Amino acid sequence: MQEVRKDFHVMQDIDVSISEITSGIYRISGFSKEFGITFNQFLLDDEKPTLIHTGPVGMYEKVKEKVEEVIPLEKLAYVAFLHFESDEWGGMEFLKSKDVKLLCSDLSSKLNLVGWSGVPSDHIAFWDNDVFKIGKKELRFIMTPHVHHWDSMMIFEETTKSLFPSDLFIQPGINKPVVSEDLSDQMIELYKGAGIFASENPVRKTTQRLTKLNPKITFPMHGSCIENSLFANYADALMNNEFAYSDVLLGQKVTVS
Repeated sequence: MQEVRKDFHVMQDIDVSISEITSGIYRISGFSKEFGITFNQFLLDDEKPTLIHTGPVGMYEKVKEKVEEVIPLEKLAYVAFLHFESDEWGGMEFLKSKDVKLLCSDLSSKLNLVGWSGVPSDHIAFWDNDVFKIGKKELRFIMTPHVHHWDSMMIFEETTKSLFPSDLFIQPGINKPVVSEDLSDQMIELYKGAGIFASENPVRKTTQRLTKLNPKITFPMHGSCIENSLFANYADALMNNEFAYSDVLLGQKVTVS
């Protein structure tokens, strides 16, 4: 099957909202009907304001407007992406803000940022357990290889015990900024239909590590934020269910002969 694809500029038509979740951490979110999930970015308002995820290129203007409701854009100090994918940092226009720097994993730096024409080489790369202060808040970087991509990482903000797990703990649909019900079954079904994990093993090892961190609140890139009271439900679902790739990618069956 051949398909003519629309580019991510279609994302400019979605509605985007902003909510302060906890202590100067804002969730910027837009729902995509095409994918059936929200695309979330997180603004950490501190001495060195930091944006985690940019959203895809088509969302840039609306995400920018929401950032500017909290801070002048020229105050933005850092933009972080957690793996090399368009919804993580397709909105690279943020890097034109005055003095802003890109944060990424050491692997993203070595595998991607030094190998593409037009990609900014001025960035700060981190390895497992590196800590980076942006003011009162401290970002701890957690390497999570093959939890979606080879270069994947997560961020744990130490002072608020906030976890930014990228594509882990996704929930489909439009829900409140902070989820009030257990949607872990829906999470598992989404992973089965999307096929983004080749194996459960790396995910489960990472989940065990995250459980020890005991996050107060979790900020998935797709779906609602998850309070500590529900975190165990989602962790248990990943530990006890099969959800790895089984010949289905974004709902399409792959013929294996």
